[in-house]
Amino acid sequence: MNLPERSKNKQQNPRLQVALDFENLDDALAIAEEVSPFVDIFEVGTLLIISEGIRAIQALKDVHPDKLVCVDLKTTDNGYLEVKLVAQAGASIITVLADAYKVTIIEALRAANDFNVEIMADLIVSRSPVTTLAGLMDHKYNETKIHYALVHSGLDQRASRRAPLFELESVARLREHPRLAIAGGIRVTDIEKILEFPVDIIIVGGGITHAKNPYNAAEDIRKAINKYFI
Repeated sequence: MNLPERSKNKQQNPRLQVALDFENLDDALAIAEEVSPFVDIFEVGTLLIISEGIRAIQALKDVHPDKLVCVDLKTTDNGYLEVKLVAQAGASIITVLADAYKVTIIEALRAANDFNVEIMADLIVSRSPVTTLAGLMDHKYNETKIHYALVHSGLDQRASRRAPLFELESVARLREHPRLAIAGGIRVTDIEKILEFPVDIIIVGGGITHAKNPYNAAEDIRKAINKYFI
């Protein structure tokens, strides 16, 4: 099966999300301020939400009210309440583990419906991302379905797992898939290959936050994305 040809006219310029995986809120806010001219979405990373709690969401929204905030909860249970709590704090996108029980995902979608937020299904632990995503595509609450599927190579397994680009290619072959996001060791040199596929959100963590000059790193990635659509 061949992938459909990508059209610049039909595909929106992908958004850049920076993963703020810090233990300290002040560190996260400092990087967010530095890279904000080039970033569309700030991610409250799992480490940050564990360390600093909901105040991290509120702090980012207070300083950057024009940016979306994604909270990387990787919810595995209690879907409604977890989504509700971070939505009320200002989150726009919340991650739910794609391998969670169906009822948990439905409950997360119910909260998304009630609080006008979006759900991103994280395929990070899926042994077969294509099979997992295919099983999620019909899950819905009323008319609310999974908004994004995140192809994600996790930090601990990155050395032994296939690169997210390989899994992105497989997932993109599914018909009528949700909007796609990609994360996992993304560098500026990966952008051209990523943009061969219909990706809506490109998530970069250490490639920006651990760079010698985060401002320049974010600018370079933004330029690489924009170049494709000129």
